This record gives sequence, C-alpha cells and structure tokens, in this order.
Amino acid sequence: MTGGIRKIALIMVFSFVFLSLGLVYWQVVNADTMLENPANRRTILLEKRIIRGGIYDVNGVALAETRIDGTSKERVYPQGETFQPLLGYASLEYGSAGLEAALAENLLGLNDNSLVREVQDSFDLERRGNDVILTIDSRLQKTAYDGLKGKAGAVVAIDPRNGDVLALVSQPSFDANTLEKDWEAILNKAGSPLLNHAFSHFPPGSIMKVITSAALFRAGQDMTDIYNCEGSTIINGQIIQDGQAHGWVNYDLALAYSCNTYFAVHGIDAGQDIFLQAVSGFGFGREIPFELYVPPSSITKDESLPANLEINLFAESTFGQGQVMISPFHIALITAGIANKGEIMTPHLIDRVINTKQNIIYESQPELWLTALSTDEAEKIKSGMILAVNEGTASPGALPEIQVAAKTGSAEPGGNKTTHAWFIAFAPADDPQIAVAVLVEHGGSGGGAAAPIAKAVIEKALERKVGDS
Repeated sequence: MTGGIRKIALIMVFSFVFLSLGLVYWQVVNADTMLENPANRRTILLEKRIIRGGIYDVNGVALAETRIDGTSKERVYPQGETFQPLLGYASLEYGSAGLEAALAENLLGLNDNSLVREVQDSFDLERRGNDVILTIDSRLQKTAYDGLKGKAGAVVAIDPRNGDVLALVSQPSFDANTLEKDWEAILNKAGSPLLNHAFSHFPPGSIMKVITSAALFRAGQDMTDIYNCEGSTIINGQIIQDGQAHGWVNYDLALAYSCNTYFAVHGIDAGQDIFLQAVSGFGFGREIPFELYVPPSSITKDESLPANLEINLFAESTFGQGQVMISPFHIALITAGIANKGEIMTPHLIDRVINTKQNIIYESQPELWLTALSTDEAEKIKSGMILAVNEGTASPGALPEIQVAAKTGSAEPGGNKTTHAWFIAFAPADDPQIAVAVLVEHGGSGGGAAAPIAKAVIEKALERKVGDS
C-alpha cells in the first residue's frame, strides 16, 4: 500500500516538474519566438490595451503609427506601399508580420520590467509601447521603390562601414492601411506581395564571380595571365557558353566583360576545396544575424554547403548557375564587404529604441560579422568592378565625377523564362559610403534592367549625407 502511494506521489512530483519546465521554456526561454509568431493571439489581446509604439526612419519620418480617435485605435502606414512588406502589418484580425511582428516586444513595451508597468498590467491599465527608429532613409527607400515599381524584385542598400540598412524594397507590395478590406485580393495578387523578395532565394548568375574570385586568388593563380575566350569551352563533356567570344582577357577584363569560361576554367583549376572554403567565408550555409530571418544561401539543393561537388555542377557554380541560390539581402552584404576591405559588418535595421519618456533604451553599435577577404583580395575585386563600370558590362551604372564599382548578372531561372537581372555596386569606389544590390525578376540583362535603379539610389545617397536630419 505504502509503495503504491509513493509511486503516485513520485508521478505527481515529476508531472509538476515537467509542467514547470514546459512553462519556463515557453514563457521565458522561447518567449520572443512565440511573441513574433503571427499565430500568437497574445499580442492581439495586448493590442487592445497597449498603444503600439511608432516606427520611424532615421530622420524621424513616420512609417507606422497608432492613431487614436475617441475610444478607437487604428494602425496607419503614412508611406503607403513604399515600406511594405518590410514593415509588414499589425492587425487584430490577421495578426502581425514583418517588422511589426519582429519588433512587437519593443513596440508593445513588453521588455519594460519596471514597477510602473507591473502596476499597469495588474490593473489592466492602458499604456504606450516604445518607439523604434530604423536605419532606413525614406529618401533612398522611395528612390528604390519608384525605380522598381511595376516590376517584381528587390533593392537593398547598406552602409558598408557599419552595416546600417539604408533601404530595403520588395516588389510587388501592398497597402497595409487597407489590409482587412483587401486581404483576399492581396493574397491572390500575382507575385506574392506578402513575401519579402529581398530575403527570397534566386540564382545569382554572374554576380557570383566576385565570390569565386576569392578562390582564384587563394589558389595562387596569376591574375595578370591572359586567357583566350573563344565564346565557349567544354568541361567534362559539358559545354560552357559565353554570350560572345571575349578574346584574350586577364582577370580584370574577365570580370569586367563577365566571361563565364574564364571563371569556370580557373575555378576548376583552383579546386573545389578552396572554392567551398571561399563561399563559406562569405556566409553561405550560415544564418545571417539580423532582426528579420534571412534563409541561408546555398550551393546545392540538398546541402547549403556540401563537402563535395560533382565537376559539372562545380563548373556551373563558379559563375552562379547550377544550383546556387542567394538572396538579394545576402549579396548586398557581400558587396558591402568588398567595399569595406573584406570585412562584412553585422547588418541591422534598428538604430535605436526610445521609451515614452524619450529615453534611449537601446542603440545599435557596429559589429563585425565575417572577414570574407583580405584587404589585398578586396582591392583586386574592386579593381575588376571599376573596370566593369568604365569599360565593361556595368557601364550603365556609371555616374559623372563619382567612380562606381559594380558587377552585372543575368541568371537563368530554368525553363524558357527570361533571365533575372542583377546589379551590385558600391560608391565612391575609394571611399565607399553605400553598397547596393538590385534584382529585377525576369528583367533580362543586369545592365539594362537593374543598373538604372542602383544608379539612382547611389546618386540620391551621395547627393547629401545619408541620415542628415
């Protein structure tokens, strides 16, 4: 009898411990993840008695605010479609997404552990959350949005010196001001407007050559050696095509003219081990530390960073075809890293968080993420990108009196679809203040479709100091 009671008591004790651990995990350890989940109704209930804080650009321009009319509250987005789907939405009916979800803890003031907040919570008193100031400059955002409008794709601009995200545009977009009324239409709109295309994966095409360059350098290849591009070459029975015969080229000319066969032949000579080490150094297969989730870039469908590559797949990977996939956001970071002498800074969107008393409770600080290149390697790639603007395929991105360094890309998406158009650039080349990546989905050539957008963003950024109030 005593033994049976002891067993029951032990079962009850273990059940209590298990339940307690579960509560600790979900309410403490995993609280932030649960809070950011759009399916979590807790934030929706909190919205009824908490005035959600505002979201502003780096100059104080309102991007999202809560307007109060008598007893009713309305979340409004003064800039319309320009900042969606980056901002996302906060809706009592449909939950939250984008930054509205990711920043919910700050915007609802849930990270305030003061006695005042505890009293407010105990008596269900209405209170106000914190305001969030972003690194985004609405002038650059609008320039990028206007350039891309009507096309599917993305534009990302980053300050290479500190990782500040200056613009992040995704198209097609939607107007969160009419979310409830237009929900079904938004869901059924072509191009997935709720999807942030800046974080989606696409084949990189020739912009991959700036990454492959690192492998060529580290294999000890002489970049001054010349190679005769005849328009095509055969590797292991597979024909590698170029759009034209480029003739005798060295490394700088091969990058400037975007010669596929040069990078395939020299990439194979460098060896897959060095190639895979190089792409790993640029962040392939790694999660990017950022306020929003960005899927890791990958070399193959099965493994983001495989141990081995079949030779034909390896050859295609060197110039951004095969199974290589990358997001516009990641390639913008890589471009910023080349501009910053090989150092990729940790990207961030939050500049600072301010409470109701206008006290700064959080302020971002520059932090190194990866050292992808040595200073010498970064200089070599920059040299080729400058030549690409001055004499090569990236010439549509040139600016008068400002030296731009850039690279084009035209990536085949498969089937009979038109190629994706890429353009990556930074400027001024000798003192980079902005790095840009532009993707126009099925846009054709990078120089034709994407370069003018990047050019306009760079021009706007250098017109006056980014972040001036």
